[in-house]
Amino acid sequence: MVPLRLSLFLYTLWCGVVSVSAQELIGFSAEYGDTFIEWNVIPADETIDIGELNLSWPHESQWNDWQYQVDGRVGNIRQKWINRPNEWELIDGEYVVAIKNQWKGDLTIWRIKCDDYSLKFESKYNNLADEWTLTTDKYGDFEIYTEYEGDPRDWIIEDSLDVDVPLAIKMAMIFISIHYSVPHK
Repeated sequence: MVPLRLSLFLYTLWCGVVSVSAQELIGFSAEYGDTFIEWNVIPADETIDIGELNLSWPHESQWNDWQYQVDGRVGNIRQKWINRPNEWELIDGEYVVAIKNQWKGDLTIWRIKCDDYSLKFESKYNNLADEWTLTTDKYGDFEIYTEYEGDPRDWIIEDSLDVDVPLAIKMAMIFISIHYSVPHK
């Protein structure tokens, strides 16, 4: 029989390992006020460095290839087909995330799939793209909205997703929010 103190210690240690694997995010903001090609991704844990989401080739002004780095994770987000902005692929280590709009021509409702996860992420309002929400509540809640209405430079994230939801899925939702809400300049 394991003593109670040892059991509590092992349980606390296990909970610590589980919580470290999940990356809760609280916001993101444009690096510079007049361009939207470089972003800071802000984790909830203050001991973790601020992450980045950047246009891969900013000098070419093509918005179809992005890269990110958050808490040691590195990922790439690419438009799957050259002239079809409705389908993207995110690759982060062992995760491959498919991002596709639900209806042709409607860039406000998206399907995000990765392994056994299938999520629906959409703009809360059709005429405003400064508030996005996860409408699949099976895995918890995830909302993204601008800090100031109409100002796409600073965003707040309310991240209550299950701890086992990969960071790659969260980055897919952040990317969709940015890409379809800001001017491409």
